[in-house]
Amino acid sequence: MYRRSFAAIALTAALLSPLAHAEGEKSLRVHWNKSSETDLATVVIGDYQESPESNYLIGASYGYQYSDTLFTLPLEMTANVGVQWFDERGYQENGYGLTTFIKAHYRWELPWTDKQVRLGLGEGLSYVSRIPMSEVRDFATKDAESAKLMNYLEWTVDLPLSQFQPLHGMFQGGAIKEASVGFLVWHRSSVFGLFSETKGGVNFMGFSLEARF
Repeated sequence: MYRRSFAAIALTAALLSPLAHAEGEKSLRVHWNKSSETDLATVVIGDYQESPESNYLIGASYGYQYSDTLFTLPLEMTANVGVQWFDERGYQENGYGLTTFIKAHYRWELPWTDKQVRLGLGEGLSYVSRIPMSEVRDFATKDAESAKLMNYLEWTVDLPLSQFQPLHGMFQGGAIKEASVGFLVWHRSSVFGLFSETKGGVNFMGFSLEARF
């Protein structure tokens, strides 16, 4: 347990170190996500099965782009911190959460168009003041308990708005360089029992709005 906590603290420090020297493009994202029973393998393509609890979260994250590439690959790299509020729909008291993660972004041009989407995949840590009820139930079916500190994964598909001519003028000369609307998957898991007694986790699926400045 102590080794796991020490590793988590060390990893958090490493994730946050780029933010301490932030000089590149920054971003602020707000999002709303609802608990889902969908497996992670299909959740990334938008497959959604509502959980019985119907609980949801509201979150915000701050990011800093510290590199334009990853080992020469065209992946924009960001360091991020996020906060969440969980509405447990009366099943238990509401809770709060904190995430720290590194995220890779790739700009993909849609076939037969001149428009792009920005794909993002983040990896880091999630800590919650109270384990979401849908996650509690997932572990209970395996006669196990989850943990407040878990692995975190974030998947996003963003549509930049400045590429649409009627909106282009909104981002010229102002503090906000770009804004995007998108789909976001918020995922906590034990990584096959690394963070808890057994494998398990929870997905929250929803929508986000991001501003880059």
